[in-house]
Amino acid sequence: MRIEVINIGTELLFGRVNTNLNLISGILLRSGFKITKCVVVGDNKEEIKQVFLDSYKNSDIIIITGGLGPTFDDITRESIAESLNRKLIFDEKIWEEIKEKFKRRNIEPPEITRRQAYIIEGSKEIVNENGTAPGMLIEENGKLILILPGPPNELKPMLENSIKYIEEKFERENIITNIFSIIGVPESEVETRIRTLIEQNKKNLTILAHPNLIELVLTLKENEKEKFVEFENELREKFGLNYLGMNIGSVPELIGKLLKERKLRLAIAESCSGGLACKLITDIPGSSEYFIGGFVTYSNVLKKKILKIPKTILRKFGAVSEQTAIYMAKNAKKYGKADISVSFTGIAGPTGATPEKPVGLIWIGVCYKKDLFAENFIFSGDRQTIRERAVYKGFELLREVILKYEKK
Repeated sequence: MRIEVINIGTELLFGRVNTNLNLISGILLRSGFKITKCVVVGDNKEEIKQVFLDSYKNSDIIIITGGLGPTFDDITRESIAESLNRKLIFDEKIWEEIKEKFKRRNIEPPEITRRQAYIIEGSKEIVNENGTAPGMLIEENGKLILILPGPPNELKPMLENSIKYIEEKFERENIITNIFSIIGVPESEVETRIRTLIEQNKKNLTILAHPNLIELVLTLKENEKEKFVEFENELREKFGLNYLGMNIGSVPELIGKLLKERKLRLAIAESCSGGLACKLITDIPGSSEYFIGGFVTYSNVLKKKILKIPKTILRKFGAVSEQTAIYMAKNAKKYGKADISVSFTGIAGPTGATPEKPVGLIWIGVCYKKDLFAENFIFSGDRQTIRERAVYKGFELLREVILKYEKK
């Protein structure tokens, strides 16, 4: 069985990160299905039709995302309808649903929104609870075609609700996929340490590299699932505390789980990261149970006024220093009335460097129980990459400090 994904949108070809593929892949894998191929295509009718017809010829299931909005460049429904020689039908019921959604926001729907009430002849509506564009499900010559909106908050629940149609029509593969996470070890070193494991599982193993995090994605048949235990035991032996576990989700989720289980409250002080650490922590539902809040003190004025960092410290050592990072962490914990804190101060670039303090230099401070320290790191990459690597390294230090006290 072949499943192909078509992500439509010119913005995906101009620097916009395509997060939909990961989202779709994760949902399918949990139900025992794997993507065979993915294509990204811009908002061009002839290109969309050509890509679709290629997938239609070669696939059993086609999942199409994007291009269902009301504007002139949203041409997915027209392109697929023409490819299948079907008409576009105005659906009065869908139009009433769209108008009701606008009414709840006290807005009169623009006339162009009527376009979203047209569906492809013979298709089944997939209800969109988070937006105005309905999805469509089409069965044609034993194939299943899902057409869904592009925004992830609309796509995710609609695909999850549509999986049942795939499961009813196609037999799932008898496979299980698990993800094993390693933090703080470069991808090349991970591969070096587990070369034997890679050779043993070469056809079933994928390595995904993220900032400060490596994920090993292993897919096995159900009758081989005992091999997951052997695989995990080997990782524990090779990486010790750097091995995070199986199917942990994201690193911020892991940190949240650690804090919640131990009833710890976290405060964060940020300078160069500009609130990124706070953002990643609060992306997790329920983070209010363990996250007190953050101090984004980008300027020295606010470092002095809000975090009470002495003028003498800033004058003598500078904002990017061990001493400042320590004060930031200590006072974030104190004024936030938290149990544990982490701080970030550095030079994310591309400007602001000196011979003594290069671009990529980040000081990260941690304050927990008897531990109050700061470590410096030099991260490579552009501004965003440096900030991301710094924040994830800070999360890694938080985890290490918390686990350190469990061993005592």
